[in-house]
Order: sequence, then structure tokens, then C-alpha cells
Amino acid sequence: MKKKLLIILAFVMSLGLQAQAFNFQDDIESYNVDDYIGQKSPNWTVWSGAAGEGTAEDALVTNEVARSGTKSIRLEAGTPNMGPLDLVLPFGGERNVGTLKYSMWLYITADNSAYFNFQAKATIGTTWALDNYFDGDGKFRATLGSAANGFLCESDFEFEKWIKYELVANLTNNEWEIFINDASVAKFSNPNNTIASIDLFPLFGTENSSSSSIWYVDDVKADFIPYTFKNLDATISNVIVKSKFLAGQSTDGVIQIRNLGTTAITDLSFRCAVDNGTPQNLNLTGLNLNSLATTTAKIPNIAYKTGDAKVNCTISKVNSLDDDDINNNSKSSNITGIVPAPNKVVVAEEATGTWCQFCPAGAVIMDSMTKLYPKHFIGIAVHNNDPMMIPLYNTWMGSYPGFGGYPNIVFDRNLLDQPPFSDEVVLDQVITPTPVILTNGAKYNATTRELEVSVKGDFVSDISGDYRFNLVLIENGVKFPGTGYRQVNAYAGGTRGVMGGYERLPNPVPASRMTYNHVARAIFDDAVGLQGYLPSTIKKNSTYYITYSITLADTFKADNIELVGLLYGPNGEIVNATETSIAEAEINGLYSSVSDPRPTFKAAKVSPNPTSEIANVELDLENSSYVSLQILDITGKEVSSRNYGKLNGHIILPVNTLGFNNGSYLIKISVDGKVITQKLVVTH
Repeated sequence: MKKKLLIILAFVMSLGLQAQAFNFQDDIESYNVDDYIGQKSPNWTVWSGAAGEGTAEDALVTNEVARSGTKSIRLEAGTPNMGPLDLVLPFGGERNVGTLKYSMWLYITADNSAYFNFQAKATIGTTWALDNYFDGDGKFRATLGSAANGFLCESDFEFEKWIKYELVANLTNNEWEIFINDASVAKFSNPNNTIASIDLFPLFGTENSSSSSIWYVDDVKADFIPYTFKNLDATISNVIVKSKFLAGQSTDGVIQIRNLGTTAITDLSFRCAVDNGTPQNLNLTGLNLNSLATTTAKIPNIAYKTGDAKVNCTISKVNSLDDDDINNNSKSSNITGIVPAPNKVVVAEEATGTWCQFCPAGAVIMDSMTKLYPKHFIGIAVHNNDPMMIPLYNTWMGSYPGFGGYPNIVFDRNLLDQPPFSDEVVLDQVITPTPVILTNGAKYNATTRELEVSVKGDFVSDISGDYRFNLVLIENGVKFPGTGYRQVNAYAGGTRGVMGGYERLPNPVPASRMTYNHVARAIFDDAVGLQGYLPSTIKKNSTYYITYSITLADTFKADNIELVGLLYGPNGEIVNATETSIAEAEINGLYSSVSDPRPTFKAAKVSPNPTSEIANVELDLENSSYVSLQILDITGKEVSSRNYGKLNGHIILPVNTLGFNNGSYLIKISVDGKVITQKLVVTH
């Protein structure tokens, strides 16, 4: 009985808060210059609460600039990146129904940036409802805070001029809109459809960073308009669908339904259709949806056609009756059917590591994209500082322009993003035309584990510039014991939401419960391809190939190895790719009847192998060719290298291993840039 009474009291208190109006206006004129506004105002505060008021976390009143009167609030980052200044204006509690209108004027100094967010919960730091960035490149951008999956908008603003920012959040219907200088720049539904405060936080190093953050705020206004409850009233608060998907395919969506009446909802009927197509009529029964409560239901098999369309959903009956407000019974969501460019495949190179607490997000995204787009997506996990690291690949990843840490994902070597990201990134890339169709061929000796792979390019367009082949080996299903293979997991316990099952796993996840996919095992030609191998002008309908050789490590499972053939463009971007298993590539065999612009040579022989002193590398060169050797240890670190210049005929190149530690090494033999790799074992 006590528990039921507490629930009723909580419900009544919630309705009471939502029924309370909130009106606030501050032109900053009532303060003195150099006052701490959080300390002097009964409304303003700071992130840490009363203890931080009047400290470096608080903001000072200034007369340096003002929109009206003579004063404004000055906000400046006091550290190389952000804060400690962190000014907060609460809106009288967490609002989840009714309409909040918030406006303020901002003045941003030249080439600086400004950042602020709206908090969804009364307990600050729990959920970000909306992030707002006035960036150093003169662009305003907004994201959905804790639910961000890309920018909601991008619009220009002017430095050193007063800018009006306004947010209108209709929490009743989940309709949010941002205005800049009275012009609408974003209109959207918010997965976190509550609002409790605004947080003004000087920050540089935002999505597009500047070197500092100095800005001013004046004429702040906030009005909350309560909602008038009806007896029987259901609303569609959101229609959640993939905004983009492959044309000709179907996927499910979700409808969010909220009870805005005072009567509990026990059953409900709704219908959804794409444009004016045949609607799906769906029913929800056995509900016990109290006032302000929300439920969700699946919208099955949404069919995407080429181009733009709308998913339209409408509530038809509530408790088998018409509800009292039919004006909030419908909501739509825009969708677009994407047609990939012919033969185009998108490559995602993920920077990850078992030590990285947020890297499970990247693993989940890579698996998801592989499942959603098997013909158009290839994922490569580039590990850092763990037993799966390939030093060469790791070095390339860390040097990618704009790389800022882990996890990060590089798409087609022309776009850097952080997981979790929307699969729109893949769909935006897959429409880019490609000039080449790539095919893998292979020859594999299961006894010696020697693998030769040919990557063949059939060019469908005339191109010119520095195009380069390359090959990456990845392995799926990697499992090993030991602490190096356990995964640090920030999603344990579910406090950061659902993350592909990681929320149900401990932190760290024991190696025995981890399986790693898409693991990069080898990359050739310095991770950037071989310059000058392909001619600078390639004609349509011409074909070229390149052959790579490697001895698979004993720990690699050949059946789990995937071969990723690549072609880079003149700017280093990946213009296309192909992925096959070794067995699939063996069906094609090694290519030899197409154009190969480099001289050929017979496979190198290394003997004795194992060796304790001198190992001889034997070559038979058909033409005079430039020859070099590079020797790597098992971690990929170079231990020896030599350039021999031009050689011809039968050649023996001695390698002195007396200074080597016992173990396995890779010998990379380059002949006019054509590289093969042989394994060498040293035992003293």
C-alpha cells in the first residue's frame, strides 16, 4: 500500500511540476561589473552547484561589450582546451511536457568558438539533450547531445556581431526547432525529449576547433508554457527510422507513443505507410500506459524506394475510442533510398585496442555495417598497443590528418569519424563512382603456409594520376587466452546505454569471452601502396595486377583470413576495394595474362632456414632490377635493411643473423618495388 501511495504521489508531483509556468528574463543590467553572476543571482548557478559559485567556475559580468545597456556575461576558457568556467541556468526542474522557449544573444570574438548544451535531467551531467557549437570556422552546428549521430544542421554566422540564438522545444509533441537570427536552421524530434537547464561552457577543440574560446551573452530569456491535460489523449512522439537505406531493401522502424491524457491507455491502434502506399494496420493490446508514460512498437518491413519518401504514422483508436485531441495523432519521418555506384565498396579502418574502454563501440559498429551492407562495406580493425597490433599499420593510423585518439574510424581514407556513428556515413560514401573493379586471386600452400595474392584491377574509366594497389589481410574469430586479449569495457553495467551486448559484460571482458573480428594481420607497401607501379595514365578497358607474397604466422587461422584488395587514388583516398577468403581467391588463381608494368623474378629462396649464423637469400632476375632487403621482427620493428642497387641474373644475398635474438623474422625482398615476404627463423 505504501509503495502504491508513493507512486501516486510521485505522479501527482510530476504533473504539478509540468503544470508550473517558468518565466525568466535577464539583461545583466542589475549586476555590477566584475560580479560573479552565479554568486549574485538567485537563478544562475554553476556545474558543481553552490560550492563553485564565486570561483573560477563562475562567470564575470563585464562592460567590454553589450547588446542592450552596458553589461553582458563574459565566458572564456581558462585552460588549453575548456573550462573551468561552467555556467548553468536551471529551468525550474525537469520538463517533459509543455513548451520551452529559450533565447539569448551571443557575441563571439574573431576566430574563437562557443559551446553550450541543454541538459535533459535535473541531475546535471546525466544526459545531454542538445549540443550547440559556434565553431572557429564560422559555422554553427548542433547535435543531439548524448544521442548524437551526426550534425542536425550547419549554418554560417558572423564573428564580432550579436547573434540571436533561440530554441523552441515542444516537449508535448517532441518537436524541437533551433533559430539563428530568427531563421530556422534545424527542426527535429529528440530521443531525449526532456529539458532541465542550459550549460554555458567555454570550449575549444569542438567538432571544428579554434585556438581559443572568448564570447559574451546578453538578454537571456526563458519561458515554459505548461500543457493542458485532456482525459483520453495519445500522441506519437517519434517515428524512428533509418533516414537512409539501400533502395529496394526493407528494414524495421520504431514508433514511440506517449499518453498525454489523465486516463490510462490499455489498447491502441495505429497505421503506417510509405508516402501514399498501402498502410500497415497495427494494434497494441494489454497495455497499462499511465499518464506521461511512453511505449514503443515495431514498424515492420519499411520498403525503401529510390529517392526521397516519408513514413507516415497515425493513431486511429485509443482504448477502442477516438481520443480527445486528434491534432497530435500523426507524425512523419523522412527517408531516402540510396542507389550505390556500380561495384563500389566502402572501407572503414578502425583505430582500436583492447586497452581502450570505448572501443567496443567501434567493434559493434563494424559488425553491424558488415551485416547490413555485406556487398558494399569492408571493416578493418587496426589495433594499437595490444598483441594484435601491426606496427606499420598502427603508425599510419596515428599519423592520419586530424586523428585524435581511440576509437576513431577512417572511411575510404577521406573521412574521419568517431563511433558510434550513423550508417549514413557509409551510404554517403557508397554513391561515389569508382573507376575500377577489383578482383583477388591467390595460391596457398597449406603445408608451408606460403600465400601469394594477386589483386587485379579492371578499369572502367580513363584516369590519370598516382594510383596505387595495396593488400590487407584481416582475420575474423580471433580468440586467445591472456590479459593482453581482455577488453576494457566502459559500457559494463549499462550506465552508458545499450552497446551491442557489451552492457551485459564485465569490465574488463575476460579474454575467454572475447572474439575479435576484422583484425588487421598484414598490410603491404608502407600502408600507402607502391608509387610508380601503375602508369600515370590508365585507359578505360585496360587491366593491371600486382602480386604479393607472405608466409602466414602459425597463430593465424587460414580459414578465417580475408584478403582485402585496394586501389588508392592520387590523394591517398581508397577509390575501391574487394574482399574474399583465401579459398574464394584460389578459385581465380594467380593472375598472369594481364598487364604487369614491372619486371618478373622467380620466388626468392632463403636458406638455411632456420639459421644460426648466415642465411642466404637467392634470387633469379630476368632483367636488371633495383633490389633491397628489409628484415622485421615479429612485432613489425625493422632490425636490418640494405639497398643493393641494380642487380641481374642469379644473385645470393647473405644475411648475418649473429646479432639477432632467437625467434621468427620476416624478410621483405623488393625488386623494382615488387615485394615478396619470406619467414626466417633464427636459433643460436
